[in-house]
Amino acid sequence: MNLGRTIRRLREYRNLTQEYMAAKLKMGPTAYGNIERNEVKRLTIERLMQIADVLGVHFSELFQEPPPPQHQRKLKHALQEKDLQDVLAYFRQDKLLMKEMMISLRDSVHKMDQLMSEHMRIMRSMLAPLRENSARRAAELKEKNDQN
Repeated sequence: MNLGRTIRRLREYRNLTQEYMAAKLKMGPTAYGNIERNEVKRLTIERLMQIADVLGVHFSELFQEPPPPQHQRKLKHALQEKDLQDVLAYFRQDKLLMKEMMISLRDSVHKMDQLMSEHMRIMRSMLAPLRENSARRAAELKEKNDQN
């Protein structure tokens, strides 16, 4: 399935420009062009819904075969079984990627916590002699001032 090609053909079918689409989606024309060229790794559900809204189609139509560029045909709004499977597969992959990212983030936070604990232990051991020395000098100065 070529999502970018489908979006492009739906846009052309409606005689809309990339600049118009980009303005409606509040993005630059280059960024929008990247979507049509499939140079965007993942589109969010929200962005797909926005694109479908601008194109005046149900978002499921983005996962169907686009109308042929030279034939003007009426778009169907029925969600077919294969289309539903394509949509579910696309977002299932997002869910798995998100799960992997969350696990990685959790592991990173755990490792960072361990490193911070070790760092704090080392800092306390380095500061202890300085505190003792500082307290001793303060006591000596107080004693000297009391004598004067």
